Amino acid sequence: MNKSRKMLILLAAVVLTLSVSLTACSKTGTEQPGTPANSNNGNSQIHDETKPPEDAGNEETKQGTGRFVGLMDNHSLEIEVNGEPMPFQMDASISAIAEGLLPSDPVEFEYVEKAVPGDDSLKQLVLTRLEKAEAPRTSGELPATKQLEVELEGMKEERTANLAEGQGYALYVFDIFDFDPQSDTLSMKYDSNYKVKITKLPSDYNTDDLRSDAKERLSKTGKIEEVTGEVMNRFMPDTSVFLQAAGNDLSQQYVVKEIGGQGYAFEVNIPQGEPSEGFVPLAYASLNSIVTQ
Repeated sequence: MNKSRKMLILLAAVVLTLSVSLTACSKTGTEQPGTPANSNNGNSQIHDETKPPEDAGNEETKQGTGRFVGLMDNHSLEIEVNGEPMPFQMDASISAIAEGLLPSDPVEFEYVEKAVPGDDSLKQLVLTRLEKAEAPRTSGELPATKQLEVELEGMKEERTANLAEGQGYALYVFDIFDFDPQSDTLSMKYDSNYKVKITKLPSDYNTDDLRSDAKERLSKTGKIEEVTGEVMNRFMPDTSVFLQAAGNDLSQQYVVKEIGGQGYAFEVNIPQGEPSEGFVPLAYASLNSIVTQ
């Protein structure tokens, strides 16, 4: 009897031990909601911490040209824009480029505006690109005449154009045109209503603002279309804005184009008529010949 009782006690101890072990295993292997082991919660937390703010990289990149003034410290420099020195912030990569520049070197640059912490009304100008620009050639270094390629009725040919000077730039003008440097207007001798108004843009021009203003003006002429693709690249490459509106007796275009780091706007007036076939390609060729001074 004593022997049987001892066996029962031993069996009970074994069952109790197994029960405790199974319970422990069950708790360890079960994934509870809200714990790092559940799904990818741990990974999601790391992803959220390393994810950049939603606004990062959304700043509008602006372009400009000017003359290098000098370094202010290890993190900032000055560039003269339209005769006024402007401070810019920079990182180590931009600083390395700036160290290779001399005072008064012409430069091209891109930057973004960032709000100053604690005061959204104040902006820091942060450079994202900086490079030395080609020094503009003076009119005395330019040839008096030049052969320009034009495309008329699907055929390419070269025609002689004569040097003319505008306000801060030079261009080559065909014999069928007059150029008025005071009003920066290129027009046909046959009919001065065929004309282009040339505007040399400030270094801090905003493409979106120019496009918006042009659309408002062109809407008075007719339906507005944006010229893109092959047509634009064929006649006016490197444009950032190319708008066109056509009415019953008049077509108008607005073009923004960067030439040698300098922005220009062209307002093209094209009455309906036979001369328009020759005016447009010849005007484009003259505009593409612009040299900034």
